[in-house]
Amino acid sequence: MTSHPLHDNEASVDLDDDVDIEERYHALAELIGPRLARNKRVRRNLPGAGRLRIDRQLPFLCLYRNPSDRDDAGTRELVTTEAAYLFASGDDDHAQGLQKLCQTIVSSMQEHFGTFLLFEIWSAPEPSEKFAFEIVTPELDTIPSTVETLESALAEISLHHQLPKITKSAVSHVVPPGLPAIDLSEISGNPAASCVIGLQVSPVYRDTASDTLYPIVLDSLRRQLAVAIRKTVAQFTGTTPEPESKKNKVKQKRVKRVRSYQSLGPSSLVQAARLVDQQLVEISESFDFLLQVTPINSDAAWNEFHEGGCREVPRLHYRPLPYHPNLLKRRLFDIEIERIEDPTLAYLFWEKQEEIDRKLTALRDLDTPNFFFDSLQLFGSADESLVELSRTILEQNPDSPTVPDSEEAHRVCAQEMMEHARQEFDYYHTQMNEFNATVEESEEIASGMMVSRDRLLISHKLNISGKRVEPLLHHEIGTHLLTYFNGRCQPFRHLYAGLSGYEELQEGLAVLTEYLVGGLTSNRVRTLAGRVLAVHSLTEGNSFLQTFELLHHEFGFSPQRAFTTTLRVYRGGGLTKDVIYLRGLILLHDYLTAGHDIEPLYVGKIGLHHVPFVQELRRRQIIVPPRILPRIWDDDRVQKRLEACRKMSILELLEAEQ
Repeated sequence: MTSHPLHDNEASVDLDDDVDIEERYHALAELIGPRLARNKRVRRNLPGAGRLRIDRQLPFLCLYRNPSDRDDAGTRELVTTEAAYLFASGDDDHAQGLQKLCQTIVSSMQEHFGTFLLFEIWSAPEPSEKFAFEIVTPELDTIPSTVETLESALAEISLHHQLPKITKSAVSHVVPPGLPAIDLSEISGNPAASCVIGLQVSPVYRDTASDTLYPIVLDSLRRQLAVAIRKTVAQFTGTTPEPESKKNKVKQKRVKRVRSYQSLGPSSLVQAARLVDQQLVEISESFDFLLQVTPINSDAAWNEFHEGGCREVPRLHYRPLPYHPNLLKRRLFDIEIERIEDPTLAYLFWEKQEEIDRKLTALRDLDTPNFFFDSLQLFGSADESLVELSRTILEQNPDSPTVPDSEEAHRVCAQEMMEHARQEFDYYHTQMNEFNATVEESEEIASGMMVSRDRLLISHKLNISGKRVEPLLHHEIGTHLLTYFNGRCQPFRHLYAGLSGYEELQEGLAVLTEYLVGGLTSNRVRTLAGRVLAVHSLTEGNSFLQTFELLHHEFGFSPQRAFTTTLRVYRGGGLTKDVIYLRGLILLHDYLTAGHDIEPLYVGKIGLHHVPFVQELRRRQIIVPPRILPRIWDDDRVQKRLEACRKMSILELLEAEQ
């Protein structure tokens, strides 16, 4: 990770190089003091390629000083994760100026918070391959609980399945070897009002002989160490200063308690992060993976298959790619994610970049045997427990006999469904002006309905029971479109384009919604289970015809339903995506039975594994709560069903509508 020009509305200070270094630091101190007092953001370049960033008024500063006697690759990046950091040269001619700058920062923040923590980090000067931390504190340590918190948080850090060795030492002055101490004792006249903690890190993120960085190790350490730092600061600021004594006449201020350690992280998307967010989303939206892998001759393929006595696999045709995947990949890997200092955002960006790469590879391999292996990387396969659950569902729920037309409920065609959809759009538009979805009739989709970004596509051949209308509307509009438009209202654009692997939670939520409105029928449950078994059959090496026979003869699917399910799974060369519907519902059910709230899941298009990241970003005010929730949440009956399903087994839930 390297230093780059600042990306912010506030320009960096460029003082004449002929000006004495100490004077330049003093000039910077004079500039930033008033800004901090007004709670203004500070982002400044320092002499000697240093940098200062303070996101807002905060009761801490992370400091790193580059040693003048050796290279120290990677260590300064351990502080740039934080909302308040300073890295600077450790040369002697910087010492006095840096002292003045730090005192100005501490004085301004201490005036606001009543207390302040300076957290200095350095690497062990002696080469070592052992993963270790040394906590360095003042001899007369008055913050034992803070040190205990730091020690406990550091003990949770793991690199390559190794836990660190942690030692502690008390010294008269907390300072890296060979550097002068930053003296804070005279700022307020109260030594207890400010504290310095040092952390020596074994540089396992680089080769000890060549100083070559290990970037993935460094990224992992930065992300985990950031949590430890914030927990430590939260503990420190959660304490109340000692009562004023007769010997100490300095006015004490009440310390503001930190509501969550996560709120101490950066609270804004800087320009560099916004740019990467935009670039990744633009590439993600430049192709529609699902539409590209959907055959355009599904109806003709069924007719050909049926007329041939279900013995010949029809040839499927796909839309030509209007782009070259390799050229999109070139743009994808030109995106400079390594410039992102925020470890949470960087992690989400790296993850999305990898997923886009895999999808582009899959589209390049479309209609070849390699597509199947690309699909496995994207969506995985059905594990043994999921296969057994699916078999149980089908065995306990035999195919329902066909109801005569005279006894069947009202049937709904494409035009009528489009009118229902527009009414649903109108409702959500009144709740959120930005909800501007459109509905289109399509001749090129295999399923009855599907969502593509802000569009609802309805097959021109749609013909469904009236009982399926409400569940489908809540599935497609109340889940897929709602989370899309909620994401559009976020500063973080990935929340509408979709974080990596978001589809599984999306489908789990959508199927759960069908259950909550009483629309998870026996046939619908059989469809979900049949998809899992079709994927399992594919991964076992069975042919299209063998999977069709399995569904039709062993599990009683009608020829057309068995064909449609098999086609969905074998399209493109083998697509395992259909396991995510039932698997997503199971994982969501596990999440709910653990007592978690469902509201955060509607913030945009996210996966369940993203919930901790989303909650962190909400506490840091980088993203906001969902603008709207599905309209069914206003129904008391739905709320009761939701609470009831938390106490059910997944099999009980799936049997609820039988």
